[in-house]
Amino acid sequence: MDRLDAIFAPETIAVIGASTQKGKVGHDIFANILSGGFTGTLYPVNPKAKSVLSVKCYTSISNIPDPIDLGMIILPPKAALNAVKDCIAKGVKGIVIVSAGFKEVGGEGAQIEKEIKSLCTHASVRLVGPNCLGVINPSPKVSLNASFSARMPAPGNVSFISQSGALCTAVLDYAADKGFGFSKFISIGNKADVDELDLLRYYYND
Repeated sequence: MDRLDAIFAPETIAVIGASTQKGKVGHDIFANILSGGFTGTLYPVNPKAKSVLSVKCYTSISNIPDPIDLGMIILPPKAALNAVKDCIAKGVKGIVIVSAGFKEVGGEGAQIEKEIKSLCTHASVRLVGPNCLGVINPSPKVSLNASFSARMPAPGNVSFISQSGALCTAVLDYAADKGFGFSKFISIGNKADVDELDLLRYYYND
């Protein structure tokens, strides 16, 4: 299995930072995965909640009984670093960090991103982000909307890559209005690990 398969076609996802509060990114991403009809198994992780949208919540990814393919992290930088360590210890194959406050702001955020990149590289875990919109795979076999855009595009034959989450949102809105579909759709944000070249190679075999 290509490690990027764990990002685009996971069988299990842990959303670390899933929130019970509507309007928070951690709530909206979890809700989008759920309402998008994800064909795999979804686990919310939040030490302060018993459930999120009626799905049993876990205090840590380490407490989830099943193997996890993809860790979605929606936490501030310091907490995200600890979550990455937990994901690696759990044996995840891919991580997406949606949160901002890393290299793009400099200082401590940049240093934390550097440490996260090093941890993922040494563990052979592929990392998307930080500071990104997320990942979408409309294929009926996966039906994954792991992003904070509520509009799931139709399946199609074109894959899309953008650094900018704002551009992704605009493209998704336009595509939905025009009935245009995608094979895969991703925002790569700060590109700490996965970048355009990785994705072009991956898309070549799609």
